[in-house]
Amino acid sequence: MKKILFTTDFSANATRAFYFALNMAEKHQAELILAHVFDIPNVWNYPIEYNPSEMKQGMINDWKHKLKEFFENYDTKVKAKFEAVEHPSVLKGILSIIEAHKPQLLVVGTRGKSIIKEVILGSTTKALVKHSPVPVMAIPEYTNRKDFGKVLYASDLREDDVQALSKLVQLVAPYQPEIQILHIHPASEYKGIEKIAWFKELVKEHIAYKRISFEVLQSDDNFAALHNHMAWNKFDLLVMLEKKRGGIIDKLFHDDLVKKMEFHTRIPLLSYNENFLPATDDKDIKKSDTIEN
Repeated sequence: MKKILFTTDFSANATRAFYFALNMAEKHQAELILAHVFDIPNVWNYPIEYNPSEMKQGMINDWKHKLKEFFENYDTKVKAKFEAVEHPSVLKGILSIIEAHKPQLLVVGTRGKSIIKEVILGSTTKALVKHSPVPVMAIPEYTNRKDFGKVLYASDLREDDVQALSKLVQLVAPYQPEIQILHIHPASEYKGIEKIAWFKELVKEHIAYKRISFEVLQSDDNFAALHNHMAWNKFDLLVMLEKKRGGIIDKLFHDDLVKKMEFHTRIPLLSYNENFLPATDDKDIKKSDTIEN
């Protein structure tokens, strides 16, 4: 991983999320891009000496300076860049930064208010999960600072989950965590055990990472089952694949579960967007084959 994007509204929660972005940048020796999206909707109505473009550039410079000051509070050798974008839509502003810098990961906090307006809120995080062309790591408001020693990947056992898992293995490789793959199926699904056996072989064929285990739960309430499983086990990261709707399994398992979990857990959530995966190819799976433990 070469670039990590961290977006901030300078709130306490954003500062907490920065720990994770900085830690991952250090582990991967990646460049860290610190970014802020701001809006000045009413300023053009005031009499000013400078033209609007000069004022906008001045505010961009001010926000970049504030980002630099924030970063310099940390003792780190990570290389950093600073980006400030004026846009009335936080989502579109962040997406424009992603397009310009092409990071491999976006880290955001899920709560907080900026000086000018609410910025990284739940609704924005939800939209990023849905539309971001890169994986999104959402850091809850009250999460604890820790490394990723135990990772939970919630899966409905489809082939594209293997591709997401291969990307996950590359991402968390510096931490060498335990990765548990959890499948929750309703009582009406009689082939859950057969399906997990098929999926195990698929994972074994494409991913050589050894610290992977599998768990199957039967429940008609996916959210409750997942929430309870996480409550009984000490996971440090929850990973899910945000999928397009279509098949019956998607409807049973993926009823906006990624977005619901954002509000009901103190564990960081890493979301891979199904639209992101087609942009990768088998090289990612083959690369993960070389990651042993």
